[in-house]
Amino acid sequence: MLPSHRNAKAHRSVKAILGRISLFANLAAGHMDDLAAASRSASFERNEAIYRAGDSVDEMYFLLSGQVKLALSSSQGQEKVINVVEPGLSFGEAELFGGRRCLTNAVAIMPSQVLCIAGDDIRRIMATDPQLALRAIKLLAQRQLELENELAARYFRTGSQRLLDYFVKLAGPTRDTAGETPVTLRTTKLLLASRFDMKPETLSRALRDLTEAGLIVADGNQVRLMNAPIAHYLAHEDPARGSTLATEPFQRRATQTTRRAGAPLYDMHNRDKGARSFCDEINRAGRQRMLSQRMVKSWLMLEHRVLPRPARQVLKQSIDLFDRQLAQLEDSASSAQSHAARAELAELWRPYKTLLTAEPTRKSAHALYGMSEEVLHAAHRLTLSFERADGTRKGKLINLAGRQRMLSQRMAKFFLFQHSGIQASRCRKELRDASEEFSAALVKLASATRDKPDIAAELEGVAEHWDSLRSVIATRDESNFATSARKVFTASENLLQRMDTAVELYARLPG
Repeated sequence: MLPSHRNAKAHRSVKAILGRISLFANLAAGHMDDLAAASRSASFERNEAIYRAGDSVDEMYFLLSGQVKLALSSSQGQEKVINVVEPGLSFGEAELFGGRRCLTNAVAIMPSQVLCIAGDDIRRIMATDPQLALRAIKLLAQRQLELENELAARYFRTGSQRLLDYFVKLAGPTRDTAGETPVTLRTTKLLLASRFDMKPETLSRALRDLTEAGLIVADGNQVRLMNAPIAHYLAHEDPARGSTLATEPFQRRATQTTRRAGAPLYDMHNRDKGARSFCDEINRAGRQRMLSQRMVKSWLMLEHRVLPRPARQVLKQSIDLFDRQLAQLEDSASSAQSHAARAELAELWRPYKTLLTAEPTRKSAHALYGMSEEVLHAAHRLTLSFERADGTRKGKLINLAGRQRMLSQRMAKFFLFQHSGIQASRCRKELRDASEEFSAALVKLASATRDKPDIAAELEGVAEHWDSLRSVIATRDESNFATSARKVFTASENLLQRMDTAVELYARLPG
């Protein structure tokens, strides 16, 4: 603790710092004096730990200067950065009030000064001041919502979108709507990649996408935000922006937005003017295949009451996207074959949607099993009709890669149906067949684009996530279904996100 004979000036300085912490703002003067006396200042060198996973925390921390990372680490030495704490922010509240040993490591990224406030004194004051207790509850609830929003963003937004969100947040609320706003990245790209659960090369590609779209200019650790194109892009996003699935390729959407704003950009989808390309339609119809499986997967999670909030979000977003794409495909179905396939899909979609939006029941689960297969086959026939109309190698690759998206969700679907006891033996066979098809197609896709380093790098990431999904399915714990289901749901979403990025890379190949 700080010496009790601290001079009045130092005591006032600590009280001023405490007053900047939202938890203690406007606290009674006597309580503030007690907290100031119960505080100490500590210095930490680069890579020095404030606390480690497994420690018991008896203090709350406020960062005065420097930078601190909160990270999970595995026994194999892998690290996942959860948050990077900047000066003026507090941390350690959940560890202090939760009464459990730390799950994360808090480590100084650079020389840092931290104000440490004794937990016993905070609890004592909370016992006599209900307002402080309510603030603590509000603070912890806010942190929980931030984590849920981050989880939703991981499911529903591309890496480029999440990175743009981060830059906009760094710029602060005073960012202008015109001109440029500079921001400085105070962390390394390696740390930033870990923060967003990306590989460094994926982060570099996301930065390149944002640059090519005219939204940022990156130079080392300096990033200039192009305010007008960003404002235009954000204004044309889905209103549910914080939890929206990237329903169109990020690069294409950003390019269209910037072009409308007047910036001349290279069209990544420029094609031979002599022939109509159906690559966009192949991609869109192929995404309907995936959604047919993803929706029932999410519905089954709701039926089992596992991860209900993310599952409900995924289900709603997927239904909305299916509706929008079905309308778009009506205008694209120019041949008799594609027109008939699209009409069949629309006819099957109505009762399927009705079941998906109703309250989950056992009877509905049996009906959804068969209907999800019918809708999938109809969407597949529509995709094939566009692939035949296109007639190019590129179209075939987009279809093959797009089918991988569907398989990532199909395997999770059969895993959940199998646990429900619905067509269990058939589910095991279908799960095995889908697994074998995914592995074989991954080899074929990699072989077809060996000379494309960006696609090869993305497929390596796909292979890693595929190993994760295959592992959690194979090692399911029948005695703890909820844990297994959470792992399968998360792993299938992660695999889908990486495979969706790969599909867009195939879509950018020359025609």
